[in-house]
Amino acid sequence: MILKLKMKKMEDKHLKVSINKEPSFTEVWYEGEVVYNGQEHRFWLIHPRGKDLNGNEYEVDVRWFFQKVPREVRAMIPYIIDAFKQKAHDSTDSARDPKSV
Repeated sequence: MILKLKMKKMEDKHLKVSINKEPSFTEVWYEGEVVYNGQEHRFWLIHPRGKDLNGNEYEVDVRWFFQKVPREVRAMIPYIIDAFKQKAHDSTDSARDPKSV
């Protein structure tokens, strides 16, 4: 699919946007929370499935439900992702609570 866009301030320029017809990958979204000073901060952990053309895995991401998240909680993103990756590669935790990472 090719879109021809005409935008203000770009009338004299040509812009080409192309979008693949087939999805490149799919994402699985998990919900989680961090409790900090007694306050719950909910997030989605986004796990893209598949690999790019060179065989590289796509990056896992965390997005917060709401904008007001303390800096200290936002700084936990690498730890949240590491915990998820450890759990994903740990085949011995079948007896654990599936909601807990």
